[in-house]
Amino acid sequence: MNRAWKRYRILLTAGAMAVCMAAGLGMGIQWSRDNAQKAVVEAAEKKFINETGNPAPYEPQGDLTNLYGERLYKDVVDEDIGKEVCDKYKLDYDKVLESDLTREMRNYEESLWLRKKMGDCPLLGRELDTHDGFSSLEEYISDIYAFGEGEEVIRTMCEEFEIDPDQAKVSDLTTEQLIETGEKAYETSDHPKG
Repeated sequence: MNRAWKRYRILLTAGAMAVCMAAGLGMGIQWSRDNAQKAVVEAAEKKFINETGNPAPYEPQGDLTNLYGERLYKDVVDEDIGKEVCDKYKLDYDKVLESDLTREMRNYEESLWLRKKMGDCPLLGRELDTHDGFSSLEEYISDIYAFGEGEEVIRTMCEEFEIDPDQAKVSDLTTEQLIETGEKAYETSDHPKG
């Protein structure tokens, strides 16, 4: 018996190790899948639930899983904003695809969104809470472009527009002024260009 054991000991040990490793790998995959699912659910809840009442950040409403952008623009945008974008750029609201929109058109869409959703918000000010919504244009710009110079950009642009940034609200800026401010923030930030 000892002789048989010695003979097959290496094979039995290797087999036992293979079974243990497969079980460990399976547990690791399940743990990873559970954590990924939890992260997705938390991100979705964070995006759609805003307990503070502040507006959630502007995001083009396109389906990010559709790489060809073959969805109708009207299916992914606020109706009033979509119609206004299409009117300005002479597009057929019922037929234009989201892939047909240029950066200029998206900038215009964003400025309309800012006026509609954040019109009553001040230009300057930062809250220290960690909610999705924004309480000011400064907070919005600083978050979107991931830099801390939102106030400087707004002050520079307001000086050019002859507007007092300490007293003004988002609705006091025209869509063109909001686009210019966004472009200035884009140029100033380290946000990837391209």
